[in-house]
Amino acid sequence: MTEKKSQNSHFPPAAGKDSENWTFLTPAQAVDAIAIDFTAYGPQPALFVSIAPLVLGNRCTVIHKKGKATVHILQGKAFVPVADKNLGFYLIHALETAPPDLDTLAEICAKVFQTRTRAGPLETKNIPGIWIHSQMEAFVCCQCGQCCRSLAYETNCTAADYHLWQSLGRRDILARVKKETCPGKEDRYRIWVDPDTGETAQTCPWLVACPDDDNRFACAIQEIKPHICRQYPYTKKHAVMTGCKHTWLPSLP
Repeated sequence: MTEKKSQNSHFPPAAGKDSENWTFLTPAQAVDAIAIDFTAYGPQPALFVSIAPLVLGNRCTVIHKKGKATVHILQGKAFVPVADKNLGFYLIHALETAPPDLDTLAEICAKVFQTRTRAGPLETKNIPGIWIHSQMEAFVCCQCGQCCRSLAYETNCTAADYHLWQSLGRRDILARVKKETCPGKEDRYRIWVDPDTGETAQTCPWLVACPDDDNRFACAIQEIKPHICRQYPYTKKHAVMTGCKHTWLPSLP
């Protein structure tokens, strides 16, 4: 269930260990994150049915027939059924063109990402938005290496990652990073590129088998690996949807 909080309240707490597990998103960033979720995982019928009334209000109705729920959307004077494969695009379009209030958007995010959310400002700048809980305090990696072998990570290197490796003189890492400079735009960094062929590696080159167990793997650059890797899987949902053989500690309140 979504936890609602007045926008005038300061959140997350300035002190406390759990504050580091919350990420702030502006409304536009939250909608972008929802769009990424829909694109990455494909049609999610049960989810779409649960959030459609929150996104569309009285412009939709949910019809239950023979054990299946179908979303019908008002077009003209009639409600017309929308196929699951098209509904995600329709919901994103509605969120972009007619954004809901922050509390409703927080509730939508809670359902989409299957985690705790709160509406509240970024207190240092008084910017309204949504706080998303990462659930990472309960994540226990089993070192299966699945994420390093199968996920698309190549465009998620940040300037901060690149500059860190520069400052440490890690030429071995930088040799596998392709810096793309576009006039008038921020530089982009592509990882991990084969220095000889220029092709993106299918498996992370820094993934190594543990010497005592061939079924367990470790990261050769663990302490300075890209931020995207340190964030993974971020939520339980993302872990499940991407095949992570994780374990989780008991849920925290």
